[in-house]
Amino acid sequence: MTSFLLGAIALVATALAFVLAPLLRRQTAGPGPRRDRDWSPIAIGLLLPAAAMALYAAVGAPQAVLAPPAETPAIGPAQIEAMVNRLAERLKNEPDDAEGWRMLAHSYETLRRFDAAVDAYRHLIALEPNNANELTDAAVALGMTLNQDLSGEPERLIDRALAINPNHVQALALKGSAAYERGDYAQAIPPWKKILAMVPQESDMARSIAASVAKAEAFAATPGRR
Repeated sequence: MTSFLLGAIALVATALAFVLAPLLRRQTAGPGPRRDRDWSPIAIGLLLPAAAMALYAAVGAPQAVLAPPAETPAIGPAQIEAMVNRLAERLKNEPDDAEGWRMLAHSYETLRRFDAAVDAYRHLIALEPNNANELTDAAVALGMTLNQDLSGEPERLIDRALAINPNHVQALALKGSAAYERGDYAQAIPPWKKILAMVPQESDMARSIAASVAKAEAFAATPGRR
């Protein structure tokens, strides 16, 4: 398993635990202006159930989603594929539907069709070019198509996300991971330290991130060691 998976997914998984609490507080705080989320999932396993449920509710049978378990029909790969195809067909006639492209991108990730997900993200970014979350999600999907490699265009998307939101947790984690993967350990340290400064210092996540920082610092201090 590459450093991309070991570093990026581990760092973001811990960071997500930190940012999830304020996100939930905002969601339950009552009516008010909608805010962009401060995070976006990198671990595909985190978004698969939500994407499948959202897709089923949108283009499938919403009543089945809300029905008791005994009444809910089984949803297999063929049914999910059909729903995704229906959504893709609808978007051909509604190309300005940003929410639809977002759902389609996540749905393709559910099916591990990362090339198609990247294409959906390109449509979405064309509609919302200044959304740091979408740029970061697109970088992840694109990295998956490149054998889990963030160099090149994925890292440029990450840089665009950080230019919009310098405190974007996932983009920071990925920026550090991209540098670490290419052996530029000194450049991996600052974004990871920025995340470390935002998390509770006595938490497990802080200890995990600190360990990654320490490893990068050790490698940076000893050229040729890995």
